[in-house]
Amino acid sequence: MEAAVCQYLQHLRLEKELPSINYLQRLIQHHLSLVPYETFSKFHYFLNGPELVPSLPDFVKNLTDRGWGGTCFTLNMNFARLLSDLGFDCSLVRVQPSHLAIMVEINGKRLYVDVGYGSPIMKPIELEAKPRHVLHGFGEEIIFTKIKNGEYEIDRRSNGKSFVKKLIKWAPLPEEHILNDIGESYADRDENITMRRVTAVRFNGHQCFFLRNRTMKVMTYRNISELQINEQEKWINLIHEVYQIDKNSMEPVLTFLKNRGVNLF
Repeated sequence: MEAAVCQYLQHLRLEKELPSINYLQRLIQHHLSLVPYETFSKFHYFLNGPELVPSLPDFVKNLTDRGWGGTCFTLNMNFARLLSDLGFDCSLVRVQPSHLAIMVEINGKRLYVDVGYGSPIMKPIELEAKPRHVLHGFGEEIIFTKIKNGEYEIDRRSNGKSFVKKLIKWAPLPEEHILNDIGESYADRDENITMRRVTAVRFNGHQCFFLRNRTMKVMTYRNISELQINEQEKWINLIHEVYQIDKNSMEPVLTFLKNRGVNLF
């Protein structure tokens, strides 16, 4: 087993096991707890490369050295690479617009896996088993609905109201088929909101920490509290404390946004 895979598993606090649905579920749960969804690294990969989506060794090095996770393309592509190296049969799945997930085939079942949505999808979902699946967690309801063969809607709701819907194109794809999707997700233009704001999500036991620019929400299964951070130094320290992201990663992102008319401080 290559060094990057060993390091990745070590960071997830798991050992190598034979592929199983139980092992897959533990990998997902540990990943959502220990690898943040965050956009800091997205700006760095855009500015410095060498690739928009890092290789598995680069991803693991930045995870362990700098606390970086990533957004959907970085997180799900590298999680799929890990699963493949562990012996799982998996492919990538296009989710429109501008998202990516994983299909894992095991024991004759095709399972939807997503560690890159900043959402508590804590287990693999057998989409084809029934027309509707509902997950709950941290004030969020996630509903998977079959539209037709090969297409499923994923609807994320808060307080009964939908705040984002996407369409899962349930067909396996190799990495090379999503290069255009990756390029679009890094488009440096105002319509691409991901490149004009800071976001970070981490699930920590019974809490979910959601950062959007200067606002951090702390969600439990019972309530939501909100914190506004108005001083840059406090903001940097809090993000480092909550997400374990390297402090040196933050100021270049603030500068990038400021140069495009987005002033957080």
